[in-house]
Amino acid sequence: MSDNENKDKVIQKGSELGESFSDLMKKVVEKQLEEESVHSEEQRQEEQKQEATAAAEEINSFVSDKKGFEGVVKSDEVVAKKVEIPVFEWKEEPKPVIENYQPVSEVGVISSLTTINGTVSSKGHIRVEGSIIGDVFAYGDIKVTGKVAGDIEGGNVELGTCIVEGDVKARGDVNIGKESTLSGNMIGQLITIDGKIKGNVEAVKGAHMSGTSLVKGSITAPTLSMSAGAELQGKVNVSKEDNE
Repeated sequence: MSDNENKDKVIQKGSELGESFSDLMKKVVEKQLEEESVHSEEQRQEEQKQEATAAAEEINSFVSDKKGFEGVVKSDEVVAKKVEIPVFEWKEEPKPVIENYQPVSEVGVISSLTTINGTVSSKGHIRVEGSIIGDVFAYGDIKVTGKVAGDIEGGNVELGTCIVEGDVKARGDVNIGKESTLSGNMIGQLITIDGKIKGNVEAVKGAHMSGTSLVKGSITAPTLSMSAGAELQGKVNVSKEDNE
């Protein structure tokens, strides 16, 4: 049945009900607008679906080009999952027990006209007459008559006429000369102090301070002897271990 026949039928039915012509035309127009609205809504949904599909394809193409992501994209949903990058854990090799190694007889000398910026290490002995900005490590003995800005670790350590800014750790004995200055802590077996120390001193077997010595810090030792003129500005912990 055509639209004109529908209109005539509606008008005829409305006339039978006693409705005016304007009321009948109003109903006809409202029905047409309703049909057009339904059609427009269906068309709009179809267009949105097409746009969503196109957008999904574009995102899929973009995600597939990026490393580190896996993309799964649908027309109504986007799911991006980050791939976990493996983390390599570097394990530091254990430091060898130095007491198990005998130092070689060679002596490495840093001359008075030499300045080293970095760590100095040797399987023998080291004598520092110049300047080192960095740590000094040796299996054997270390003697310093220059300048060191860093930690010192060795067998027996002797600080002559020198300036050291860092900690000193000796597996043997330590001697600090009259004209030497240490800004840092000191650890050794037997420690003899003739110079100046600004830091704490720990002696395993004992410590001695001469008349020219000055210590600004605490001293820990089983025995401590002080000559006349020695100056200590700090605490003293003198105790013997009970070996019984």
